[in-house]
Amino acid sequence: MKTTSDIVEMNPNQLISWFMMASYAYYQLNINLMSDYDFDLMVDRIKKNWDKIDHPHKKLIKKTNLDAGSGYDIDFPNMVKGATADYISRI
Repeated sequence: MKTTSDIVEMNPNQLISWFMMASYAYYQLNINLMSDYDFDLMVDRIKKNWDKIDHPHKKLIKKTNLDAGSGYDIDFPNMVKGATADYISRI
């Protein structure tokens, strides 16, 4: 699982990758990749750095997702699904 120190050390683009993976794992696979506290910390960091982020999946995340602290309605690309499955297989 990702920890608070992992979240703090991530650059803004990495935060998007992990937001997508954590949301997919939680809402589609019923698996937590991080604590609720760490997910909320990640969302706060994404919101604070939004204008600096140029990750290709940024366009899939709506401001309402960040305001709600939830990625339940995201259309997850296969890249996110595959990366999540790979990460889960290694933890």
